[in-house]
Amino acid sequence: MSSGADTAPMPRCCTSHPDWETLLSHLTDDFSEVASVDVLRELARARQAVRIVTLEPTDALHVAELIARNQLMMTAGRIGDVARLDPEVH
Repeated sequence: MSSGADTAPMPRCCTSHPDWETLLSHLTDDFSEVASVDVLRELARARQAVRIVTLEPTDALHVAELIARNQLMMTAGRIGDVARLDPEVH
C-alpha cells in the first residue's frame, strides 16, 4: 500500500565516512548556513541515539548521519518538519 508521498533518498555527500570527525567536517561543509556549533550539537544528539541501540560502528555512523542530516535540513529550512511521534487528533 503506497501513501502516495514522493519519497527520495536523503542526499548524502559520501557513501560512507571513516570516522566521526570526517562526518562532522562534511556536515559542517554541507550545512554552511547553520552555525557550526548547531551542526556539532545535532551530530552529538544523533551519536547518542545510536549508542543507545548499540549498532556496529559503521552502521552507527550511517544511521547517525541520516538522523543529523534530517535535523539539519529542517534547521536550514530545506525541508518542513512533518513527522510526529505523537500526532494531534483532529
